[in-house]
Amino acid sequence: MEITWGILIVIYLFTAGVSAGAMITSNLALLLGGNDFERVSRWGAFISPFPISLGLGVLLLDLGSPFNFYRLFMTLQVRSPMSYGSWAILLFTLLSVVYLYLWLPQKFQIIGETKSLEQWKKRLAKVIPFLSVGVASYTGLLLNAAARPLWTAPLLPVLFLVSALSTGAATVILFSALSPWQRARHRELQLLTKADALLIVLECFILLVMIVMGRLSSLSIAEAYGSMIYGQFAMIFWFLIVGLGLIVPFSLEYLELKEKISVRWTLPVTIGSSFLVLFGGFFVRYIITFAGQWSRWF
Repeated sequence: MEITWGILIVIYLFTAGVSAGAMITSNLALLLGGNDFERVSRWGAFISPFPISLGLGVLLLDLGSPFNFYRLFMTLQVRSPMSYGSWAILLFTLLSVVYLYLWLPQKFQIIGETKSLEQWKKRLAKVIPFLSVGVASYTGLLLNAAARPLWTAPLLPVLFLVSALSTGAATVILFSALSPWQRARHRELQLLTKADALLIVLECFILLVMIVMGRLSSLSIAEAYGSMIYGQFAMIFWFLIVGLGLIVPFSLEYLELKEKISVRWTLPVTIGSSFLVLFGGFFVRYIITFAGQWSRWF
């Protein structure tokens, strides 16, 4: 079975989701939390442009002729998800850089007064989430359009979106906890942890529904999901995604929220659970990409 989309595509899918999730985390923290969640907003803004920039660089390496990438932006194909997605990613990346700039210290600003900066932040924070949702979920729509049994699941874009929100929130938690500069306060991290725990539960539910629907579908689709749950990809699915990527981080976050962990272990547990969420999010893209290409119609 020929594998056209390899590990570089998986990295791109993962990094785009992390950036979109971090941006939505920042935007919601700013619009709903205000000054009380300023550190979370700032970290989300600082993180967002970099993973997707790395992903775009990796994507260019995967192209046979990387210097021809500009052709994607010469036209807008109305019926092409790839065309819409390319434009959305380009616009998102540019706006994320602008949004990061607005969060830089005052001495780096050329816009002017602090009041103007705050107004521009809120204006962008009201617009960028729509692009972020598109960036996080469009790859699922792109896969839906491909002729592979595993990729026909209607919930695939939703899975990618929820996973992006979870990995984005986990990245913000990780940097906010690690950095001594602008470190988020306990209340901020606690709310983010609670949100991430809920996203993990939702991700588990979506995966369960997808598997049940897939197993009850045609023979080709049922066989495709079978390769995930008891076939050649079963170890990755059960151990790396379900075990290490979902159950373990959820358990750690639950213990944190219930204050069952001593103070000396709080930081290592926060770092560990955030890392495992990212780990699981990466392998969700991995298994969907590779198992999807492995599947075929009978």
